[in-house]
Amino acid sequence: MSLVSMVDFFNRYRRAFLGIGILVLMGGAIWWVMLNLDTELKTVDILTDGDLALDPALETAAGEQETGGAAFFAGYRLQRERIRDQSIEMLQLLLDNPGADSSAREEAEKLLLEIVRLREQELIVENMIRAQGYEDAVFFYHDNLATVLVKELDLDEKSFLQISETVAGAVGVERENVQVMARP
Repeated sequence: MSLVSMVDFFNRYRRAFLGIGILVLMGGAIWWVMLNLDTELKTVDILTDGDLALDPALETAAGEQETGGAAFFAGYRLQRERIRDQSIEMLQLLLDNPGADSSAREEAEKLLLEIVRLREQELIVENMIRAQGYEDAVFFYHDNLATVLVKELDLDEKSFLQISETVAGAVGVERENVQVMARP
């Protein structure tokens, strides 16, 4: 085949060659995105409330006791919401990924529902404790263990029992699985 006939052949099927070339490039780009998206989703860590209790950002807020501890409670809630929002965002990416398998999507939906349930539970418990006359409280729940930090200098036995009964009833755990701590 001579050079002239090859050029003539190319000119005749130029649109087809360009279309095939564009399809190959698009297919490669889609494959690359899906491959990278899959590895990103494999590295998502969902933090639980137990992990939040160990967060170094909370230690910073804990050092701000000169404001009466208000910074701690506000800082804890803010940090909890930031981490939850990041978790929700990652789960939403998984749900929106057309390449995700159905079991991964079901697990993401379950985790999203669990986050919503925990948020509601925290709001209820924290408001119930405030309704008992305490200035502020923070509640978190992990592995069937409920923990409440109450803004109070010290708790007597009656207050401890009252709070633990309230939390146990609201969450549905045994009173022995409720930790109550005072925090000025």
